Amino acid sequence: MLDLKQIEIRIARATTLPILPDIATTVLAMSDDPDYSARDYERVISRDTALTAKILRTANSPLFGGNGQITSLQRAITLLGMNTLRSICIAVAFQSSLYNRRLNRRFDPVHFWQHSMATGCAARVLACIMQCPRSGEAFLAGLLHDIGKLVLGLYLPEELDRVYDLMQAKHISQYEAEQICFDGLTHQDVGRMAAERWNLPSVYVTPIAKHHNPTEDVFEIDPLTACVHVGNCIAHEIDQGILTPTLPQDADPLVLDFLQVPEPQYEAIRKAIAREIERCSAIHSRAA
Repeated sequence: MLDLKQIEIRIARATTLPILPDIATTVLAMSDDPDYSARDYERVISRDTALTAKILRTANSPLFGGNGQITSLQRAITLLGMNTLRSICIAVAFQSSLYNRRLNRRFDPVHFWQHSMATGCAARVLACIMQCPRSGEAFLAGLLHDIGKLVLGLYLPEELDRVYDLMQAKHISQYEAEQICFDGLTHQDVGRMAAERWNLPSVYVTPIAKHHNPTEDVFEIDPLTACVHVGNCIAHEIDQGILTPTLPQDADPLVLDFLQVPEPQYEAIRKAIAREIERCSAIHSRAA
């Protein structure tokens, strides 16, 4: 049975590229410092031709009004703004890993991407409603929340097969099956380890590490993690075709109390999340 240290060693010895390459993590780190200019981002991003093309294509889309007139990467970065730029960088990196031929054969990249994006959209809507001080990071926190599952699919495909087998045999969730197969460890622990190893900004680490149990072993609830937790629950309901005008029943009641969302707003929140998913789908469609 693997422990977290053995998993870390396995990942360190792997020959595949990291899930988030240097350019993506550099952009995330830079975005925490307001002193960086569009020219600084251009120097970093221009090293990746696929990412550069995606950013230019997005800036020239009807959503952002470039109308085919944006030919400079620097102008595209200025037009898109920091939140969209970060989202595109991570989305392109994520999608590259999702369609890696080394992934576990039973890992569903399309479903994973759709769920991750839905969680990000839901988290962003909730963060804006509760005026979370880090609402700008909510979408990416939601997008990255299940990065541990992707790590398992890439670096521990045989172990993940055992998790899938147990899920089918006992009709339990992946989270529950991981606890059994990995002696209490889950994709949350693997995701936290990967996030720290790849030097992701600390603001994303807690939502990755606590999105299933945001009130466990903490003195106070982290607002961003609360939004990702509830966003994840809503995204799972969307996956299952559940479209009730209420906040999810399987969300931690303490977190729902913390968010303080009035019940009459539940249906409006659901509709806002659906619109946000549609908007993000247009921006983050799979890069060519």
